[in-house]
Amino acid sequence: MINGNKTPLTSRIYPTPKKLSVAIVSLLATASMAHAQDSATQLLPVTVTDTAPAPLETNIPINDLLQTSNSETSTALRQINGVEASRMGGHGVDLIINGQQASQLNIFLDGAKIEGGCPNRMDPPTAYTELSSYDSVTVIKGVNSVTYGSGGSGGTVLFERNAPSFEEGKPYQGQVNVGTSSNGLTQDINATVAAGGDKGYIVLQGSKKSADNYTDGNGDEVRSSYESRQGHIDLGWTPNEDHEFKVSYEKSYIDDVLFQGATMDSPTSEGSTTRLSYKGDNISKAIQSIEVDLYASEVDHLMDNYTFRPATPVASRLETPSNVKTTGAKIQLSSQVDRTTLNYGLQVELLEKTATVQRATGQSIFNLWPTTESTTNSVFLEGITALTPKQKVIMGVRYENVSTQAKDASSATDLGNTAFGLYNNTYTNYSGQTKADENNLNALLRYEQTFKNNINGFIGLSRTHRNPDATELYMARGGTSQWVGNPDLKPEAHNQLDIGLSQTHNTYQWAASAYYDVVENYILRDFAQNQSADVNIAGAHTVYLNKDAVIYGLEASGQYQLSPQVVLGASANLTKGRNTSDNRNLSNIPPLSGALFAQYQKADWKAGARINLAAEQTDVNQEYGELETPAWSTVDLYGSYHINKTATLSLGVDNLFDHAYQNYLNRVDAISGNTFKVYEPGQTVWAKLSAKF
Repeated sequence: MINGNKTPLTSRIYPTPKKLSVAIVSLLATASMAHAQDSATQLLPVTVTDTAPAPLETNIPINDLLQTSNSETSTALRQINGVEASRMGGHGVDLIINGQQASQLNIFLDGAKIEGGCPNRMDPPTAYTELSSYDSVTVIKGVNSVTYGSGGSGGTVLFERNAPSFEEGKPYQGQVNVGTSSNGLTQDINATVAAGGDKGYIVLQGSKKSADNYTDGNGDEVRSSYESRQGHIDLGWTPNEDHEFKVSYEKSYIDDVLFQGATMDSPTSEGSTTRLSYKGDNISKAIQSIEVDLYASEVDHLMDNYTFRPATPVASRLETPSNVKTTGAKIQLSSQVDRTTLNYGLQVELLEKTATVQRATGQSIFNLWPTTESTTNSVFLEGITALTPKQKVIMGVRYENVSTQAKDASSATDLGNTAFGLYNNTYTNYSGQTKADENNLNALLRYEQTFKNNINGFIGLSRTHRNPDATELYMARGGTSQWVGNPDLKPEAHNQLDIGLSQTHNTYQWAASAYYDVVENYILRDFAQNQSADVNIAGAHTVYLNKDAVIYGLEASGQYQLSPQVVLGASANLTKGRNTSDNRNLSNIPPLSGALFAQYQKADWKAGARINLAAEQTDVNQEYGELETPAWSTVDLYGSYHINKTATLSLGVDNLFDHAYQNYLNRVDAISGNTFKVYEPGQTVWAKLSAKF
């Protein structure tokens, strides 16, 4: 039985097989109409880059990631080995890499950052992205550079858009993608149009998704429906081949979002991002290149427990409006000194968050985020030295100053509650401070070498600091189930060793890597009843404390070209995490998991099958209420056909045998105290049409 209410909306119904057939026929009809279009221009392929297992980047076409029923960004990225995500519903699935999540990961959207408005992460940064609107996605597991940003101990994800290229005499191009499925995502539309020439360009893109509550393998309905709209415009000026200026604006609306794994839903959420960037090459003899990124983003988010849950008593109806603003800038320069490439620059970021729990009448109860601010100023220097044509050393340092404060910690709500009072009543040795100032020095040393037979290897050492976020520091929810941040938290210090080997051959390729991360001051989210020596309250109240921990893991993948048409592949990933201070397991650590696939491809069509596998997870944090997860496996079938140079039709079935299974991830709700484990979708038939012009 799944925790959470099951309140079906009468306006949301599942597509019947007949409706799905009509949708597929409609897609085919659209393809036939597209045949008459001019198909000479081909858009640049979109790729996913997974850099973790080897010193070299591995490119995976994004079309392979989209060979599934759900194009929700984090859901699609889960197909990458070692990448997982936490599900509360159908939208806002939250990424996890190397057993780390939330602010342990850096997410950049075309050089910008956007922060979600929900303290419980209904809307992580990827909730405001449309995967098919980007030209490339780079997933970096762990730390392989100090230049990306502060933190990122678990990994970095870079979503990037490139300037369009045009054929001579044809100053335009475009692409339209239309999809549907039998279970969950019923409407998936995305369109991009670009026009321009040698001196500049304009790109217009928009998407729309509609999802019903899906059915799991038990035949039960899971609260997961949503509506989303997203669009962006890029204006670029390219005076010559060495310079590119770009200004862009992006807007997202996410409405009527239901969450099986929470006590609230989100009637509306709105995000916007404005970007200004410059890329220049051959600047001078001293400076080979320069990159500048400026951005400002804002999120307005609302969640409540009554709009889609009418059974909630009037006296218990609550809502939480929030506002988050993120402003940042980065300047990076590159210079060549003998055999060393120097990448250096500075980066700044200001993050402001406000959230209030209030009654439906508007009477404020608690300041969840009591107008918090976080300012990060960083400088970095990284050198890449070619010792020989087959050997190189990467050395980098990053210094950062991080200042945080809760401006309204002493301000009382309409009911007289203050955040300061909650901090003081919760933590035994609370300092009384609502401001913090930290200075962190991060460093990286990495050695890479190419051996005989095109075998590549690397070994790296890094020390990375991850500052506590606004929720961990300043969360302030009292009542019968308290959820209280700790303003005295220290930054996490990750001391990590990475090692790996890979090989690429004409008929096969493989990669294997391992990491061991010793974490000082790991920020542990826990129940007060487990930490009686450090807190004044008892019971299942949520608190945050610094502990020592270790996180380590292994990863392997490979594929073999059995014939010119047939490719076979496999991948596996294992992560372990331990709270060494309390001699307990860390929360939300993935079990052994992996996948097997086989694909047959000819000139105009391909077909494939994949088996997704996960072992049982018994190494759970029982003290924090985590539940064990049984082992599971699912089978997916997919295929595509190039109708002509313009149109491609894709079809498939996810979870072919309608298996009922849950991801290992647990969500312990701080408001209700319930542990939510949401079942994944059951059998889902899907179809997609992509047309280029």
